[in-house]
Amino acid sequence: LNDTGAIDLGASTVSGNLVITASGAITDSGNLSIVGATTLAAGAANNITLDQAGNAFATVSVTSGNAVTLVDASALDLGASTVSGNLNVTVTTGDLTDSGALTVAGSSAFAANGAGASIILDNAGNAFTGGVTFAGSGGLANVTIVNATAFDLAALTLSGNLAVTANGAITDSGALNVTGATTLAAGAANNITLDAANNFSVVSVISGNNVA
Repeated sequence: LNDTGAIDLGASTVSGNLVITASGAITDSGNLSIVGATTLAAGAANNITLDQAGNAFATVSVTSGNAVTLVDASALDLGASTVSGNLNVTVTTGDLTDSGALTVAGSSAFAANGAGASIILDNAGNAFTGGVTFAGSGGLANVTIVNATAFDLAALTLSGNLAVTANGAITDSGALNVTGATTLAAGAANNITLDAANNFSVVSVISGNNVA
């Protein structure tokens, strides 16, 4: 579907792929059930808001968009995406993963609300410029994050493992409570400073300069 302006998507069931190109905001007013891949392009200045609670996507890629909000009732895979503003992704059940590089100029908020869900964003090309937060109302199990630059960890509680790979300093701005193993890789020239009121089990440093 191509629209020269904004487009609102009503309740839809698609057994294949969904491709939306607009020159304005992309929104939804009904649940979207998409079996195949979903590709969205709104333009760098326009928002994408697909926040119906009953949405069921497989893979979503954002070719262009400003502030992007995605809600999925089950697990969700994020394909290669470029977001010029903030990215907000919530899955009600299941895990949140990526299969393509995520480039986000603003802040990112990821939530996987199912009991024992995990957030695995491990594409080597990921580039998060703003702050990144992880949440899970059902209790997060594992978080894996890869970032092409430095990475700051906000407050986080995990029943499983934490793995952070960055091409820059790894820091914390909130307390980290990790029941499982914590694995950190900042690169040999970059510092790791996790000095909040943290509670780790086992910590392994794959690479880092000064570690405190």
